[in-house]
Amino acid sequence: MVVVGRDVVIPDVLWRPTATRTRSVGWVLATLLVLGACGSGDSEFEVVLDGLNEPRGLWVLADGTLCVAEAGRLAEGQEVREGPTANLADTGSVTCVDTEGVRERVIEQLPYVFYNVTGVTTGPADVVEMDGELYLLTGESEGDLARKLLRITDPTTAPEIMADLLAFAIETAQPDFFGEIDIFSNPYAMIPDPRNERVLVTDGATGHVLAVELDGDIQVFSDVTGHEVLTGIARGPDDLAYVTSFSELPHAAGDGAVLRLYPDGSSAVVAANLTTPIDLAFDTSGRLYVIEFLETSETGDPYGGTTGRLIRLEPEGDGWIVGQVLIQGLPFPTALLIDGDDRIYISVHGAFSSPSSGLVVRFDDLVQRKSNDPPIQFEENSP
Repeated sequence: MVVVGRDVVIPDVLWRPTATRTRSVGWVLATLLVLGACGSGDSEFEVVLDGLNEPRGLWVLADGTLCVAEAGRLAEGQEVREGPTANLADTGSVTCVDTEGVRERVIEQLPYVFYNVTGVTTGPADVVEMDGELYLLTGESEGDLARKLLRITDPTTAPEIMADLLAFAIETAQPDFFGEIDIFSNPYAMIPDPRNERVLVTDGATGHVLAVELDGDIQVFSDVTGHEVLTGIARGPDDLAYVTSFSELPHAAGDGAVLRLYPDGSSAVVAANLTTPIDLAFDTSGRLYVIEFLETSETGDPYGGTTGRLIRLEPEGDGWIVGQVLIQGLPFPTALLIDGDDRIYISVHGAFSSPSSGLVVRFDDLVQRKSNDPPIQFEENSP
């Protein structure tokens, strides 16, 4: 048993090979939820996965299986502690669904934390496949498997710890003016870099993009000064890495950005005037798409909004400018993925949401929308 905190016990994490395998309601019943759209006709999306607990990062495996990291939820009947404190649970997980619609929560009992003052939650953050193996990134929490890069290889054993991002943060922390040392570490997203046998990881607490090698070595690949709250990361058509800067508190409208990272670790802002950008992706034509977590962010309450949007940016010079709003009204979107067929996947209800309300939805035709088409209004209404 792994003990975290004073009165929360988290059991060892095991892959669940005997978990009930069911077909996703959205996939099997082909439940198509119609989005209200004015002008050039309606667009439909398919619920690929439902019943999720704050879904975060997404990845499509080589065989077409879609996997999503679930941050987690408070345990059934768990009471929230009073005051500014962390509430811990062992409810983080990874859920996958194959091309036939068969779904399985393949790993569970991962560390999760709920901060009751802000409502912010962290847990399993992202998942990728590299060289045929599945890797999982865990975010800020407590316990042996928090803030780690994990490899999932054997369905009968616990995941293998490949790199300890918290230990790296402790080793490299610098004292402040008063000699105090604060530890900041909240891994959020990653992309594989198989040529260098590593993954690149954004740290949402430091403004660092970390090069995490599979032998456990960690280096700061890029120190993105002035953009400490890094979120999504994607590889662009130029083979360079791009990251989203969510913006610092109070997350004012227009303070977010997209940055390009160069091989020497330097960076440049290539898209500005974004509001809480949380993830990004490129289609097969090299066009840039960004998820904004909140459409508006009031300075009085940094999380005062309730819905985000998907936008497509247009190239201008050596960067991009905000072009077309494709979808409005996305409920707390946290991750974006575009596959090789230009199908767009989005995690929604990925934060500040009720247990089991999370969805992964797929749009098959959004990249074909014209620049003068009006935005689609996302609505969770059954036909």
